Amino acid sequence: MTTPPSPLQNTGTPLLRESAYAQLRADILSCALPPGAEIREAELAARFQVSKSPVRDALMRLEREGLVISTPRQGYRVAPISVTDVQDMFHLRVALERACMERIVRNASDAQLQTLEPFRQFDAAQWSEGFVGYNRSFHHTLAALGGNLRMQNHLIDLIDQMERAVRVSVSNVKKGNPESLVDEHCQLIDALQQRKTKRAERVAEQHVSAAAKRVNDAISRFAIVS
Repeated sequence: MTTPPSPLQNTGTPLLRESAYAQLRADILSCALPPGAEIREAELAARFQVSKSPVRDALMRLEREGLVISTPRQGYRVAPISVTDVQDMFHLRVALERACMERIVRNASDAQLQTLEPFRQFDAAQWSEGFVGYNRSFHHTLAALGGNLRMQNHLIDLIDQMERAVRVSVSNVKKGNPESLVDEHCQLIDALQQRKTKRAERVAEQHVSAAAKRVNDAISRFAIVS
């Protein structure tokens, strides 16, 4: 059962607008508001204990990002997951991840590469709730190690935008197989720590491509896609 978001603190209009946007975006990306869900300004204003103005601004921003759709006289609904859009994001992510691997090998210190060690393990019992967070944290860490702020921001935005599709794919797997996925991470960590650029690029591409296939197979069978 989804826990409703906490009321936003009434500490000023700019903060209210940003807080409403951030909370709604997080709810959509985490599927707390699932694809196709109806969302109305009045209901959101009541949940967050704010006026309609910051909610309306947040919804307009999210509509520009393609995360919500407005329907005349019916309000808003969460945008369906587009199979084509997910494929496009994975295609772009392959290119960025490969470039990031080269930057990590060239610029990251040995101490920084050691920060990847905790990602060699994942508790299979936490599959349903924990894998998405574990995977997100691993790839966010890689993006940061590249030392290129623009690349990092683009990668993190892509990873966050893709989280809805990843959650749908995870929720449609009765029993996850984290061992094989963690092994892919371990192969990538090994290549980076050994500073083997070409191998790291190849493993990263294979890893993202395999994830793309898993996600595409899952969302193609899911009802709320376009």
